[in-house]
Amino acid sequence: MIKRFIKVAAIGLVVLFILLTAIGLLMPSAVTVFRTTEINMPVDSVRFYTNDPAHWRYWINGADTAFYKQLTATTTGKNSKIVLGTFTITVLNNDPKYITTVWQGQSLREQLNRLDLYPNASGSTTISWSFQQQLNWYPWDRLGAMLYDKVFGPSMEVSLAKLKQVCEQ
Repeated sequence: MIKRFIKVAAIGLVVLFILLTAIGLLMPSAVTVFRTTEINMPVDSVRFYTNDPAHWRYWINGADTAFYKQLTATTTGKNSKIVLGTFTITVLNNDPKYITTVWQGQSLREQLNRLDLYPNASGSTTISWSFQQQLNWYPWDRLGAMLYDKVFGPSMEVSLAKLKQVCEQ
C-alpha cells in the first residue's frame, strides 16, 4: 500500500514537472520591462544624467546610498565599468541618442539595460528605459518571469520620476 502511494506520488511529480516545463517552453526566452516618461527639458540637459553611469546615482532608486566604484578610467566609453551597489555595469554603446549597458549582479546573470532619448517638437525629451533578462529553460525561471514587471516596474517608475525632478529643477 505504501509502495503504491510512493509510486503514484513519484509519477505525479514527474508528470507535473513535465507539464510545467512544457508550459514554460511556450513562453518567451527573454523578458523585457519597459517604462517611459517625458521630461520638460531639452535632450542635452537630460543626456548629462542618462548617458554617464556615474551620474545615475543622482536619480536611480536606491543608488544614492549604494556603494559606488569606478573600475575604468572613464565611465562613458565603450567597455567602461562601474560598480553600483551589488551590480557591475558595463557600457556596450554610448550614443548621444541612447546608452546600452549590461548589469551583472551577484547571481552572475546579465541584464541588458537601454535608455533611449527622443527629442520632442515642444523642446521636451521622451525617455524610454528598458531592462531585458534572458531566461533559462527551467520552468520556475520562465513562470517566475511573469512577475518581473511587478518587481522592476515600480522601481523604474520611481527612478524616472526622480530623474524628471532632478532635470527640471
